[in-house]
Amino acid sequence: MVSARRSALSLCLGLLACAPLFASSSEWSQPTPEQLKMTSDPAAPNAAAVYLYYEDIVDDKVHFHKVYAEVKILTEKGKDAFNEIEIPYEAGEAGVDVGQVQGRTIEPDGTVVPFTGKPYQKELLKTGTEKVMEKVFSLPDVRVGSILEYQFTISYDAYYFEPPSWFVQKDYYVHEAHYHFVPTDTHMNIVTTDAHGHENSVHQLLYYQFLPQGAQVREGLDGFDLVVSDVPSLEDEPYTPPIGSFSYRVLFYYSPYASGQEFWKAEGKYWSKDVNRFAEPSGKIKEAVAQIVSPGDTDEQKLEKIYAAVMTVDNTDFTREHTQQENKAEGQKDKTAADIWANKRGDSNEITRLFIAMARAAGLNADAMIVTERNHRILNQGYLDWEQLSDEIAIVKVDGREQYFDPGERYCEYGKLDWLHTQMLGIRQTDNGTEVAEVPGANYKDNLILRVANLTLSANGAVQGQIRVTMNGTQALRWRHYVLSHDEEAANRAYEKEIQAGVPAGVQVKMSHFLGLTDYTSNLMAVLEVSGSMGTVTGKRVFVPASFFEASATPLFAAQQRENPLDMHYPYIARDEVDLTLAPGLSVESVPANATIPYPQMAEYQAAYGGKGGSYKQERLLALGNTIYQKSEYPQLRDFFQKVGAQDQQQVVLDRVAAAAAATPASGPK
Repeated sequence: MVSARRSALSLCLGLLACAPLFASSSEWSQPTPEQLKMTSDPAAPNAAAVYLYYEDIVDDKVHFHKVYAEVKILTEKGKDAFNEIEIPYEAGEAGVDVGQVQGRTIEPDGTVVPFTGKPYQKELLKTGTEKVMEKVFSLPDVRVGSILEYQFTISYDAYYFEPPSWFVQKDYYVHEAHYHFVPTDTHMNIVTTDAHGHENSVHQLLYYQFLPQGAQVREGLDGFDLVVSDVPSLEDEPYTPPIGSFSYRVLFYYSPYASGQEFWKAEGKYWSKDVNRFAEPSGKIKEAVAQIVSPGDTDEQKLEKIYAAVMTVDNTDFTREHTQQENKAEGQKDKTAADIWANKRGDSNEITRLFIAMARAAGLNADAMIVTERNHRILNQGYLDWEQLSDEIAIVKVDGREQYFDPGERYCEYGKLDWLHTQMLGIRQTDNGTEVAEVPGANYKDNLILRVANLTLSANGAVQGQIRVTMNGTQALRWRHYVLSHDEEAANRAYEKEIQAGVPAGVQVKMSHFLGLTDYTSNLMAVLEVSGSMGTVTGKRVFVPASFFEASATPLFAAQQRENPLDMHYPYIARDEVDLTLAPGLSVESVPANATIPYPQMAEYQAAYGGKGGSYKQERLLALGNTIYQKSEYPQLRDFFQKVGAQDQQQVVLDRVAAAAAATPASGPK
């Protein structure tokens, strides 16, 4: 027998909103008068909707999955969120059938409007033999104040088993939920197929749980049972890490392994073996390396040359258009590093493995590491699914020190990583097999941004000039990738919009061009033209923003409270230099006092202002050293950025008496 775990499907179903036990539509639950009249929920202030009840039952003895939901709509946003109910499933596998779709809408006055339509099907994903579909339906007459009820079943063939993944924490507050799982009593005869294509006989049923305080899975003769209440929603806050990776959940597995630790060790071994097969420094690879490096090169010089050569290979994850012949070659099975080099094209992980193969051929100790993308998920070792891991990076020992490389990220600089791959757990190769390890974070010096504005200001406030922004590291990689996924014209518009959002009101910026878009060895520069008006003009004075680039920026973290930790993505140094030349008759009357705002060991801000004769100068520096902050650290982080925002709103006072006098005709006797 075969059990094909459908992790993506289980995740989608677990995130569906889903009361009382299933029976017929005549046995729907009866909402209380208080529930009908609810316009807000004291348990979840400002919530757009809440789950009054959710039930999820899986019975692997009869191959059925049942879901029931009772949802209260509290706002227009909640109405939009539940406008369509989606039921994802994998088509063409194990006889999956979605049936018994029922629902009704209960209006605030108690009127019941039954669902009489039929769901329609929509394709979500099709890759190779995998095809994920969903059935979609909409309940009738949904309005703010309505209570929605719906239920459905998913059935499987007799030979197919689906241990559930209960994602207890959802996008909206859950008042009460019930989960039940009846495992098959024949699971010792099941064979599973893992992410690497290996078939293994199941030995036991494992489960992982992370639940609210006081909640616990009950195991009995009738299976596994869980009742939870008052489950908070997953809060969507700025700079929240992918907390969904560690939301409240219970995950079941028919497993060939005795523990999660054994799972990661065995799966890591399979992955490492595949890497080594692919990255074998074959004769063809050695011949290629011999043409790239010179006998007298140091290890560092060899590696730089190899990296430059690998970066010339077409990365199909970023190429927009391929020929039919290229696409056919891309589908070739059992590829090796030699194939990638010969064809001069491959996907991100194949190019990383090519780099490892060439480094090994040059006599260097090179290992692979596979990680998640930090903006999407964090590796949860309790979730026994290798497909959490997606992106491979390289680790090469040079002069006794390990260095990390990201050749699979097109235009990533030598010796740097895309921020998505930093400060993350993953699985890496070692001399003794594989192990769970953490990728180190970047240094703030690896990400530099210099914004220089050379401007002139007339007596009536008209401004013109030019901006040059020089960047490397993460910001340079971001815009180079943007061009690859869109085009240069779209990147120009997007960057222009980003700069425009911060400059003073009345100022217009126009993107001219980028320099160095395709050269990862150089800094990336953006050139913009400035026009418009700036400041407030009175009879004798002109008031202009002291901080040109941040004059209209919204300070970070306006909310006083926060529920989640923070991920500021990457450390950096951002430096501004503004040189404002004043028209004849204008002079600097006063400037703000220089300021330093410290956040010890985390960040620092410095601002210096100067005015002499007919010019004004400002220098601003913001350095962020730490990127991950716990909820308890939020007040200090917020205080720092609030002070920075206040300082950036300071003004410079210009004297225009002489200019005004020059513009006024002399008076006197004629």
